Amino acid sequence: MAPPCCFEGVFKSCFPQKANPEKLEPNAVQKLAGYLGLYKFSAYVIMDASWISKLCDTMVRTPAAYGMAYEDVRIEALDGCTLAAWHIPAQDKSSKKLAIVGHQSWACANKSGCETHQRHGWVTVEAIDYVKLQKVLHDAGFHVLAYDLRNHGESEKKLPSGFGEIEYMDAVGVMNYVNSHPVLKTCKVCLLPFCVSGVAFMKANTLHPEKFKNVVAWATTNIFHGPTIMSNRPYMFGLGNVKLLNKAFAEKQASYEKSGQLKSQDIKITAQRISAKPYAPDVKVPILYCDVMHDVLDYHEASCPDIFAEFGKSLPEEQRKRNELHFLGPHRPMPFTTKGRNRSEGYNFYQSEQGSKVLLDFFAKYCP
Repeated sequence: MAPPCCFEGVFKSCFPQKANPEKLEPNAVQKLAGYLGLYKFSAYVIMDASWISKLCDTMVRTPAAYGMAYEDVRIEALDGCTLAAWHIPAQDKSSKKLAIVGHQSWACANKSGCETHQRHGWVTVEAIDYVKLQKVLHDAGFHVLAYDLRNHGESEKKLPSGFGEIEYMDAVGVMNYVNSHPVLKTCKVCLLPFCVSGVAFMKANTLHPEKFKNVVAWATTNIFHGPTIMSNRPYMFGLGNVKLLNKAFAEKQASYEKSGQLKSQDIKITAQRISAKPYAPDVKVPILYCDVMHDVLDYHEASCPDIFAEFGKSLPEEQRKRNELHFLGPHRPMPFTTKGRNRSEGYNFYQSEQGSKVLLDFFAKYCP
């Protein structure tokens, strides 16, 4: 897995990945970075929902743009937060297949996708069309439920946010809605939660497995392991330190608890818990995991195999072989070739011509 260019290779040589980053004490440079506010900034970005904006709230398009009838619904999360969602009934009303689609955070995105925009003045997020993905699933005979995470789209703005550690309560609410719906409660369920919604659904699955009894398969992209993306990747320039980051998270969480805005006992914002890895062993149905290999915001070539190895860890090897991990990129073989390496290539893959075949072939094995 060679780096795509010598420039990136230099970064990897200068800032190699460290073993057990959670245990490393901060060095002098990292302490200086903390003094200058790097870790407090990270806590602000994640916990204060720095992406809230008109751009984040605005629907790029609706299912009607692709000729689909839909219903605007509201869902109550576990803590009472109100979530907005689209319920797109299957063309065949007797269908027993449901796909649930969840989007990412940090980007100014929602259940419709997003326009091309920049975060922090320099990181480009390319346009995403989630309604096209909903159309792919609808045409394949699924009922579709697509929802806005809290602090995104038309859902309620309720702080703090938590990159999945808090948003798991949204996932529980979505599953409660499905399990009480007169039609959807009898469906086989395929989950497509990406990035933060992926981590959120995995935590919800761990804490409330009874709500996931009808889930037969998952497909995901851009899920992450906190210690890697926040402290142990080349483009952190050696400045990341898990202990200093967790200190900043703890201070921010304490302020939200003191104000009464955060009361749940299942919440502890740390780099280790902002992660798919601790919850992946409890994903015991087949999962399709396709991700952009070289992305400056993550370190997928390291974190993806690390997370993938945890899925269904207690299952017999024969069952674990049903899981699939595929890297995406300009130099990957078909059907995993993409035009670029922006992380949005992952979010757009499953609705692309080649990616939709990968997705539907995978789901057809477990949800015919």
